[in-house]
Amino acid sequence: MTEDMNPLPELEDFQVESILENHAHELLEFTFKMHGAEFKGHFHGGEIIWFNPHPKQTMTETKVNRIESAIHSLIRHHGVSKNIQDFEKIKPLFEDTVHERKKFSLQIQGDEYKGFVHKGEVHWFHPQPHQKFENGDVRILESEIHEKVQHEPDKGIQH
Repeated sequence: MTEDMNPLPELEDFQVESILENHAHELLEFTFKMHGAEFKGHFHGGEIIWFNPHPKQTMTETKVNRIESAIHSLIRHHGVSKNIQDFEKIKPLFEDTVHERKKFSLQIQGDEYKGFVHKGEVHWFHPQPHQKFENGDVRILESEIHEKVQHEPDKGIQH
């Protein structure tokens, strides 16, 4: 597979932080490395504002477009993850039975979502985040839940 066929390049050490948080001019600042070079910029209103050096100085426009797509994806992941609040500690449900599962609850943008994890799948109670968020955002939420489940001590619970 040629480099041009690879849809999203690997951005090493990608970091994002909020600048002027809770302010009318809040924006995100990102940094990453690629092939030994460091790139920085701001993300505001869905647009990328590059600091110097701009990747266009050393890369093709096609590659820059793929990098920007990767940044949009990572920023979206950061935004969804950042909005998860009050993640209740994972608790066993139907403990010590064959139906044992791990239950969770979390809040996103003021709405509470609950569900359980069983055999590696997230099952949502009503309301379901699919009703409010895009599938990509729901996959990010479920990825965060799986991460938290993996860090919980396992007492024989199938997850």
